[in-house]
Amino acid sequence: MISRSTLTFACVAVLLVSCTQAAFANTGTGTSCDASTETCTVTVSTPGSPNQSGSAPSPSEPADHTGSGGSGSDPVPTSTATLINGACTYQVDPGYQPPTGTDAHSGQKGAWYLMTCPDDIEAGRSIATTTTTVVWLPAAPTATAAPPAPAVLAAEAAKNLKLAKPLIETNPAPGQPQLVYVPMWSWLPSSVFAAASATASVPGESVTATATPVSVTWSWGDGSSSTCTGPGTPYTSTDSPTAASPTCGHTYTEASGSGDYTVSATIGWTVTWAGGGQTGAFNNLTTMASEQVRVEQSRALVTGG
Repeated sequence: MISRSTLTFACVAVLLVSCTQAAFANTGTGTSCDASTETCTVTVSTPGSPNQSGSAPSPSEPADHTGSGGSGSDPVPTSTATLINGACTYQVDPGYQPPTGTDAHSGQKGAWYLMTCPDDIEAGRSIATTTTTVVWLPAAPTATAAPPAPAVLAAEAAKNLKLAKPLIETNPAPGQPQLVYVPMWSWLPSSVFAAASATASVPGESVTATATPVSVTWSWGDGSSSTCTGPGTPYTSTDSPTAASPTCGHTYTEASGSGDYTVSATIGWTVTWAGGGQTGAFNNLTTMASEQVRVEQSRALVTGG
Protein backbone atom coordinates (compact mmCIF):
# COMPACT_ATOMS: atom_id res chain seq x y z
CA MET A 1 0.00 0.00 0.00
CA ILE A 2 1.44 3.37 -0.96
CA SER A 3 0.03 6.46 0.72
CA ARG A 4 -0.25 9.37 -1.67
CA SER A 5 -2.23 11.94 0.27
CA THR A 6 -4.29 12.57 3.34
CA LEU A 7 -6.81 15.22 2.42
CA THR A 8 -7.08 17.97 5.03
CA PHE A 9 -10.41 19.54 4.23
CA ALA A 10 -12.00 18.65 0.90
CA CYS A 11 -11.66 14.98 0.11
CA VAL A 12 -14.48 14.11 -2.29
CA ALA A 13 -15.98 10.67 -2.70
CA VAL A 14 -19.19 9.67 -4.48
CA LEU A 15 -21.06 6.93 -2.66
CA LEU A 16 -23.86 4.87 -4.13
CA VAL A 17 -25.80 2.99 -1.49
CA SER A 18 -28.30 0.33 -2.58
CA CYS A 19 -31.07 -1.12 -0.40
CA THR A 20 -30.72 -4.53 -2.02
CA GLN A 21 -27.59 -4.45 -4.14
CA ALA A 22 -24.52 -2.30 -4.84
CA ALA A 23 -24.43 -0.19 -7.97
CA PHE A 24 -22.51 2.65 -9.58
CA ALA A 25 -23.25 6.29 -10.27
CA ASN A 26 -21.46 9.08 -12.07
CA THR A 27 -20.21 11.97 -9.97
CA GLY A 28 -23.03 14.34 -8.97
CA THR A 29 -24.09 16.56 -6.10
CA GLY A 30 -26.39 16.08 -3.12
CA THR A 31 -28.42 13.02 -2.18
CA SER A 32 -31.04 11.46 -4.47
CA CYS A 33 -32.97 8.20 -4.43
CA ASP A 34 -34.60 6.17 -7.20
CA ALA A 35 -37.56 4.15 -5.90
CA SER A 36 -37.69 2.02 -9.05
CA THR A 37 -34.20 0.64 -8.43
CA GLU A 38 -34.19 1.06 -4.65
CA THR A 39 -30.92 2.96 -4.79
CA CYS A 40 -29.67 6.21 -3.29
CA THR A 41 -26.77 8.31 -4.55
CA VAL A 42 -24.89 10.36 -1.97
CA THR A 43 -22.20 12.86 -2.96
CA VAL A 44 -19.94 13.32 0.05
CA SER A 45 -17.36 16.05 0.72
CA THR A 46 -15.46 15.43 3.93
CA PRO A 47 -12.46 16.98 5.68
CA GLY A 48 -9.35 14.87 5.98
CA SER A 49 -7.38 14.01 9.10
CA PRO A 50 -3.59 14.24 9.07
CA ASN A 51 -1.48 11.33 10.26
CA GLN A 52 -4.37 8.89 10.34
CA SER A 53 -5.11 6.00 8.07
CA GLY A 54 -8.33 4.14 7.48
CA SER A 55 -8.49 0.38 7.50
CA ALA A 56 -10.05 -1.17 4.42
CA PRO A 57 -11.84 -4.50 4.24
CA SER A 58 -9.86 -7.19 2.45
CA PRO A 59 -10.88 -7.16 -1.22
CA SER A 60 -12.13 -10.34 -2.77
CA GLU A 61 -10.54 -11.83 -5.85
CA PRO A 62 -13.21 -12.11 -8.58
CA ALA A 63 -11.82 -13.45 -11.83
CA ASP A 64 -11.25 -11.41 -14.98
CA HIS A 65 -11.62 -7.98 -13.35
CA THR A 66 -9.18 -5.07 -13.30
CA GLY A 67 -9.64 -1.47 -12.29
CA SER A 68 -10.15 -0.36 -15.88
CA GLY A 69 -12.98 -2.72 -16.67
CA GLY A 70 -13.65 -6.34 -17.43
CA SER A 71 -16.30 -8.85 -18.37
CA GLY A 72 -18.61 -10.42 -15.85
CA SER A 73 -21.56 -9.51 -13.66
CA ASP A 74 -19.74 -7.88 -10.73
CA PRO A 75 -19.57 -4.07 -10.86
CA VAL A 76 -16.13 -2.59 -11.40
CA PRO A 77 -14.93 0.90 -10.39
CA THR A 78 -13.86 3.25 -13.17
CA SER A 79 -12.33 6.72 -13.21
CA THR A 80 -15.87 8.18 -13.22
CA ALA A 81 -17.71 5.66 -11.01
CA THR A 82 -17.11 4.72 -7.40
CA LEU A 83 -17.70 1.43 -5.61
CA ILE A 84 -18.63 1.21 -1.94
CA ASN A 85 -17.19 -1.74 -0.05
CA GLY A 86 -18.18 -1.73 3.60
CA ALA A 87 -17.46 1.76 4.91
CA CYS A 88 -14.78 2.48 2.27
CA THR A 89 -15.05 3.53 -1.35
CA TYR A 90 -12.80 2.67 -4.29
CA GLN A 91 -12.21 4.59 -7.50
CA VAL A 92 -9.71 3.74 -10.22
CA ASP A 93 -6.82 6.23 -10.48
CA PRO A 94 -5.36 5.54 -13.94
CA GLY A 95 -2.97 8.50 -13.79
CA TYR A 96 -1.21 7.53 -10.55
CA GLN A 97 2.54 7.00 -10.76
CA PRO A 98 4.19 5.31 -7.76
CA PRO A 99 7.34 6.90 -6.30
CA THR A 100 10.66 5.88 -7.83
CA GLY A 101 12.09 2.79 -6.20
CA THR A 102 8.74 1.32 -5.18
CA ASP A 103 6.88 -1.57 -6.76
CA ALA A 104 5.11 -0.16 -9.82
CA HIS A 105 3.38 -3.50 -10.61
CA SER A 106 4.37 -3.00 -14.24
CA GLY A 107 2.80 -5.61 -16.49
CA GLN A 108 0.75 -7.10 -13.67
CA LYS A 109 -2.99 -7.55 -13.77
CA GLY A 110 -4.75 -5.00 -11.54
CA ALA A 111 -5.00 -1.27 -11.02
CA TRP A 112 -4.27 1.59 -8.62
CA TYR A 113 -7.31 2.68 -6.61
CA LEU A 114 -8.20 5.74 -4.56
CA MET A 115 -9.42 4.17 -1.31
CA THR A 116 -11.39 6.53 0.95
CA CYS A 117 -12.34 5.35 4.45
CA PRO A 118 -13.83 7.10 7.50
CA ASP A 119 -11.33 7.37 10.35
CA ASP A 120 -12.08 6.19 13.84
CA ILE A 121 -13.76 8.99 15.77
CA GLU A 122 -11.12 10.51 18.03
CA ALA A 123 -11.96 10.14 21.72
CA GLY A 124 -13.01 13.41 23.33
CA ARG A 125 -13.25 15.29 20.03
CA SER A 126 -15.58 13.32 17.75
CA ILE A 127 -14.21 14.97 14.63
CA ALA A 128 -15.70 13.49 11.46
CA THR A 129 -12.83 12.79 9.07
CA THR A 130 -11.86 10.54 6.19
CA THR A 131 -8.50 9.37 4.85
CA THR A 132 -7.73 8.77 1.18
CA THR A 133 -4.91 6.41 0.23
CA VAL A 134 -3.71 5.01 -3.11
CA VAL A 135 -3.61 1.19 -3.09
CA TRP A 136 -2.79 -1.47 -5.68
CA LEU A 137 -5.37 -4.23 -6.04
CA PRO A 138 -4.97 -7.20 -8.40
CA ALA A 139 -8.76 -7.37 -8.74
CA ALA A 140 -11.69 -5.05 -8.12
CA PRO A 141 -13.15 -5.24 -4.60
CA THR A 142 -16.58 -6.78 -4.20
CA ALA A 143 -19.39 -4.30 -3.69
CA THR A 144 -21.41 -4.41 -0.48
CA ALA A 145 -24.68 -2.75 0.43
CA ALA A 146 -23.50 -1.44 3.81
CA PRO A 147 -24.65 2.14 4.53
CA PRO A 148 -21.98 4.80 4.97
CA ALA A 149 -20.67 5.53 8.46
CA PRO A 150 -22.53 8.32 10.31
CA ALA A 151 -19.44 10.53 10.03
CA VAL A 152 -19.63 10.28 6.22
CA LEU A 153 -23.29 11.33 6.19
CA ALA A 154 -22.42 14.09 8.65
CA ALA A 155 -19.90 15.48 6.18
CA GLU A 156 -22.56 15.44 3.44
CA ALA A 157 -24.98 17.28 5.72
CA ALA A 158 -22.33 19.87 6.64
CA LYS A 159 -21.58 20.46 2.96
CA ASN A 160 -25.23 21.37 2.42
CA LEU A 161 -25.36 23.95 5.22
CA LYS A 162 -26.46 27.39 4.02
CA LEU A 163 -24.57 29.84 6.22
CA ALA A 164 -25.67 33.47 6.15
CA LYS A 165 -23.17 36.17 5.28
CA PRO A 166 -23.07 39.24 7.50
CA LEU A 167 -25.28 42.16 6.54
CA ILE A 168 -23.46 45.14 8.04
CA GLU A 169 -25.55 47.84 9.71
CA THR A 170 -23.99 50.98 11.18
CA ASN A 171 -24.88 54.39 12.53
CA PRO A 172 -24.23 56.54 10.60
CA ALA A 173 -25.63 54.23 7.90
CA PRO A 174 -23.28 52.69 5.31
CA GLY A 175 -22.60 55.27 2.61
CA GLN A 176 -22.88 58.20 5.03
CA PRO A 177 -19.70 59.85 6.36
CA GLN A 178 -18.54 59.06 9.88
CA LEU A 179 -16.87 61.69 12.08
CA VAL A 180 -13.71 61.25 14.11
CA TYR A 181 -14.24 60.99 17.88
CA VAL A 182 -17.96 60.26 17.38
CA PRO A 183 -18.86 56.66 18.36
CA MET A 184 -20.03 54.45 15.49
CA TRP A 185 -22.51 51.68 16.31
CA SER A 186 -22.22 48.42 14.35
CA TRP A 187 -24.51 45.40 14.32
CA LEU A 188 -25.95 42.54 12.24
CA PRO A 189 -29.65 41.78 11.77
CA SER A 190 -30.86 38.92 13.96
CA SER A 191 -31.93 37.07 10.80
CA VAL A 192 -28.32 36.44 9.76
CA PHE A 193 -27.11 35.65 13.29
CA ALA A 194 -29.18 32.48 13.57
CA ALA A 195 -28.47 28.74 13.60
CA ALA A 196 -28.75 26.74 10.36
CA SER A 197 -29.08 22.98 9.88
CA ALA A 198 -29.05 20.41 7.08
CA THR A 199 -29.72 16.67 6.99
CA ALA A 200 -28.28 13.86 4.86
CA SER A 201 -30.12 10.53 4.70
CA VAL A 202 -29.99 7.08 3.18
CA PRO A 203 -32.55 4.35 3.82
CA GLY A 204 -32.46 3.53 7.54
CA GLU A 205 -30.01 6.28 8.54
CA SER A 206 -30.13 10.05 8.91
CA VAL A 207 -27.59 12.58 10.21
CA THR A 208 -28.15 16.30 10.86
CA ALA A 209 -25.43 18.96 10.97
CA THR A 210 -26.10 22.25 12.79
CA ALA A 211 -24.09 25.47 12.49
CA THR A 212 -24.44 27.98 15.34
CA PRO A 213 -23.09 31.56 15.21
CA VAL A 214 -21.00 32.36 18.29
CA SER A 215 -19.19 35.64 17.57
CA VAL A 216 -18.65 38.51 15.15
CA THR A 217 -15.14 39.85 14.57
CA TRP A 218 -15.05 43.40 13.25
CA SER A 219 -12.05 44.84 11.42
CA TRP A 220 -12.41 48.61 11.36
CA GLY A 221 -9.95 49.38 8.55
CA ASP A 222 -7.71 51.62 10.67
CA GLY A 223 -5.62 48.73 12.00
CA SER A 224 -7.88 47.89 14.95
CA SER A 225 -10.44 45.12 15.44
CA SER A 226 -13.04 43.93 17.97
CA THR A 227 -14.74 40.61 18.67
CA CYS A 228 -18.32 40.62 19.93
CA THR A 229 -20.19 37.62 21.33
CA GLY A 230 -23.45 38.56 19.63
CA PRO A 231 -24.79 40.44 16.61
CA GLY A 232 -24.50 43.85 18.29
CA THR A 233 -27.10 46.40 19.40
CA PRO A 234 -29.11 48.30 16.75
CA TYR A 235 -29.07 52.08 17.04
CA THR A 236 -32.48 53.71 17.52
CA SER A 237 -33.77 57.27 17.43
CA THR A 238 -33.95 57.30 21.24
CA ASP A 239 -30.21 56.69 21.60
CA SER A 240 -27.84 59.60 22.05
CA PRO A 241 -25.71 60.26 18.94
CA THR A 242 -22.68 60.78 21.19
CA ALA A 243 -23.16 57.57 23.20
CA ALA A 244 -21.06 54.48 22.49
CA SER A 245 -22.71 51.19 21.57
CA PRO A 246 -23.25 49.03 24.67
CA THR A 247 -22.11 45.91 22.79
CA CYS A 248 -20.18 46.54 19.58
CA GLY A 249 -18.88 49.67 17.94
CA HIS A 250 -15.83 51.79 17.25
CA THR A 251 -14.59 55.37 17.57
CA TYR A 252 -12.19 56.59 14.87
CA THR A 253 -9.39 58.95 15.89
CA GLU A 254 -8.12 59.66 12.39
CA ALA A 255 -9.90 60.57 9.17
CA SER A 256 -9.69 58.20 6.22
CA GLY A 257 -8.17 60.92 4.05
CA SER A 258 -8.88 60.84 0.35
CA GLY A 259 -10.12 57.22 0.50
CA ASP A 260 -12.33 55.05 2.70
CA TYR A 261 -11.75 52.58 5.47
CA THR A 262 -12.80 49.00 4.68
CA VAL A 263 -14.92 47.67 7.55
CA SER A 264 -15.42 43.91 7.59
CA ALA A 265 -17.55 41.64 9.77
CA THR A 266 -16.76 37.91 10.14
CA ILE A 267 -19.22 35.53 11.77
CA GLY A 268 -17.66 32.54 13.55
CA TRP A 269 -19.74 29.34 13.44
CA THR A 270 -19.46 26.11 15.41
CA VAL A 271 -20.68 23.01 13.53
CA THR A 272 -21.95 19.90 15.33
CA TRP A 273 -23.71 16.79 14.07
CA ALA A 274 -25.87 13.98 15.42
CA GLY A 275 -27.35 10.80 13.96
CA GLY A 276 -26.80 7.08 13.56
CA GLY A 277 -26.30 6.81 17.32
CA GLN A 278 -23.27 9.13 17.24
CA THR A 279 -22.47 12.81 17.71
CA GLY A 280 -19.50 14.92 16.75
CA ALA A 281 -18.19 18.27 15.53
CA PHE A 282 -16.40 19.77 12.57
CA ASN A 283 -13.84 22.53 12.47
CA ASN A 284 -15.36 25.97 12.92
CA LEU A 285 -16.50 27.89 9.83
CA THR A 286 -16.69 31.61 9.02
CA THR A 287 -18.62 33.92 6.70
CA MET A 288 -17.54 37.49 5.96
CA ALA A 289 -18.75 40.70 4.35
CA SER A 290 -17.33 44.23 4.12
CA GLU A 291 -18.39 47.86 3.61
CA GLN A 292 -16.53 51.06 2.78
CA VAL A 293 -16.68 53.80 5.43
CA ARG A 294 -15.53 57.38 4.91
CA VAL A 295 -14.31 59.05 8.09
CA GLU A 296 -14.04 62.86 8.13
CA GLN A 297 -12.85 65.52 10.52
CA SER A 298 -15.63 67.47 12.19
CA ARG A 299 -15.71 71.14 11.26
CA ALA A 300 -16.72 73.95 13.57
CA LEU A 301 -18.75 76.85 12.24
CA VAL A 302 -17.55 80.26 13.55
CA THR A 303 -20.08 83.12 13.50
CA GLY A 304 -20.02 86.71 14.72
CA GLY A 305 -18.03 89.76 13.80
